[in-house]
Amino acid sequence: MPKIKKDDPAELLRLAITGLDEQIAELQAIHTQLAAMIGRPSASLAVEAAAAQKRRKLSAEAREKISAAAKARWARDRKAKAKAQKAKPATEKAKSKGKPAKVRPALAKKKNSSAKKARPKPPTHAKENEPEKVSK
Repeated sequence: MPKIKKDDPAELLRLAITGLDEQIAELQAIHTQLAAMIGRPSASLAVEAAAAQKRRKLSAEAREKISAAAKARWARDRKAKAKAQKAKPATEKAKSKGKPAKVRPALAKKKNSSAKKARPKPPTHAKENEPEKVSK
């Protein structure tokens, strides 16, 4: 039996994996024995049976029917979306009977400009935070 280097992490990992593999093999053997006692096939046989099953193949006619049904469903959805989009703008136009949007900002600017002239500007804090220049 070769000496084991306790300093080598790769060697320690290899030994750990070997130990785990042995434990897994023991547990699988116990599992198989217990499954046989209750009359249930072991998991390994079930996995092999599932892998052996093949997917069913659809005929060309069946694929065409599925494709046609999907395309019809998509067309119905697109038509419904287009109807919904056309209905929204018509109702919004009927509700809006005010002045055009271009006139409103101009009035707002005039109101703001007269309000600004009447009100004095408050002092800014930027001047207070600036260091004073010292003349030499």
